[in-house]
Amino acid sequence: MKKKALAVMLSMAVVLTGLTGCQGNSAAQGSSSAQGNAEPAGDAAAAGTEQAGGESSEAVKEAYDGELTEIIWQWPSMGSTNSGFQAVEDALNAMMEPDIGVHVTLEPVSFSNMANETVLTVSSGEQLDLCLSVGTGVGNLVSNGLIETLDDVIDEHGAAILKKCGSAMSGGYYNGELYGMPNAYIQGESYGYVARQDLLDKYGVTVDENKFYTLDEIEKIFADVKAGEGDNFFCLIPEATSEEPLSRNAFEYDKLGATSASGFLMLNKDFKNMTISNVYETQDYEDYANRMYDWAQKGYISKDAATNTEDRDILVAGGNYLGYFAWSTPGGIWDTEAKVGMDLTTLKIIDGYTAGDRFQNILWSVPITTVDKVKAVEALNYIYEHDEAAWLLQYGIEGQDYEVLEENEEGTLIKYLADDPTTLPYYQPYGVYGDRLAWPLMSPSPINKNAIIREFSDSIPDSRKSPALGYCFNIEEVSTEYSAVTAVIQQYIPSVNCGTLNPETNLAEFREALKAAGIDTVIEENQKQLDEWAANK
Repeated sequence: MKKKALAVMLSMAVVLTGLTGCQGNSAAQGSSSAQGNAEPAGDAAAAGTEQAGGESSEAVKEAYDGELTEIIWQWPSMGSTNSGFQAVEDALNAMMEPDIGVHVTLEPVSFSNMANETVLTVSSGEQLDLCLSVGTGVGNLVSNGLIETLDDVIDEHGAAILKKCGSAMSGGYYNGELYGMPNAYIQGESYGYVARQDLLDKYGVTVDENKFYTLDEIEKIFADVKAGEGDNFFCLIPEATSEEPLSRNAFEYDKLGATSASGFLMLNKDFKNMTISNVYETQDYEDYANRMYDWAQKGYISKDAATNTEDRDILVAGGNYLGYFAWSTPGGIWDTEAKVGMDLTTLKIIDGYTAGDRFQNILWSVPITTVDKVKAVEALNYIYEHDEAAWLLQYGIEGQDYEVLEENEEGTLIKYLADDPTTLPYYQPYGVYGDRLAWPLMSPSPINKNAIIREFSDSIPDSRKSPALGYCFNIEEVSTEYSAVTAVIQQYIPSVNCGTLNPETNLAEFREALKAAGIDTVIEENQKQLDEWAANK
């Protein structure tokens, strides 16, 4: 690890050697919306970030002419870094050192083992200033006393984070205190069915992009296509092990920072509902289970769906499937088309809404082994305030890792300088940095994709936002029951999702097993905590 007093001049010398002609516009996987014409990162770095930070950076810069604070910052990797990794770190420090008096050391951590590595690092007392949680929330880190509360520093030192993330900040709360900071992205999702356009055309299906389709209407399309394509063709690729019924297309709900093992806040009837339900006892779930069984009997679902682990886009590209249920957020279809290699269409089913659990997918936290909590938050805040710093971390250096194809008032379009981006000097596959809706776009996405997604995000009304935003269930008091219920769910849901469970004879068995495992006890504790949270909000 580098020493705190590493000189700015050394960092600048390295950067200027490696960044000749660099403009530092970087982009991200599937994000969007421009925030004006930010200065190119390379130019800002070479100029000591004179243009990057504006007046606020100039004011701050004067205060930091002494020793630098070193911040150790996790960097999610696929297992290794490439030859250009150090150049990107140096370019980032050329911006941050004069602006906020911070020198960052990026600490590569295997994405698949990130949670374990964080626990081991912090438990050993080793310095770590910014750690990442993906898909798990912050509950485990808080319960084990491994991360700091941020309520005392976020307002003053994380103003850009608060401004850019908005409602998404709700995902970082646990027991009423802030522990995690998300990246900035859309404030909700819509859901639908993704289908091959060639087959829709073949069977005379014209999709109305302004219409929301019912599952019954989707089924009529299945019937026509199946009848025409024959026995070895299937209409639906289910997600066998997912607890999300039809990839959330069956009904709206909020998982409250946990899983179906602790109940859902059913939002499909009323977005003011604050009563937690055992989703598996609801009529909505029974209807879903019956539909899956019926679709399997009609041959819309492959008999080996529960054991098929092949990527669903690969299956669609293979020619024997019509499509699958997924997010239908505007713009997402373009990335999928590029992957599949054919035209696709989304039939919208559920309009955009906001559930708190979606904001717990990516969270930055400050471990208890930080050398300076304030500086750690300032370092993270920097990439929200200075888009070019986030672009640098996500896409590397212009001319080294990517090239700019087009730049105008709508945004910036770029492409990697290798067909296989993993071979580039710098490659970051995970979209975890700053404001994703301010990143440049990666070709072949249209240059205005950011604006399209931003418009969708801003259009989600308060009336379709969960009333429990900011609440996160703490399972500590019922961890034994929670684990037992989870095991039961994992045993049964592949059969439900793939239509091999006959609800008429087996759904009651599933429900009884959940009760025997203690689901009522878990939901009772969840409801108690939610009520207390609501009373104190």
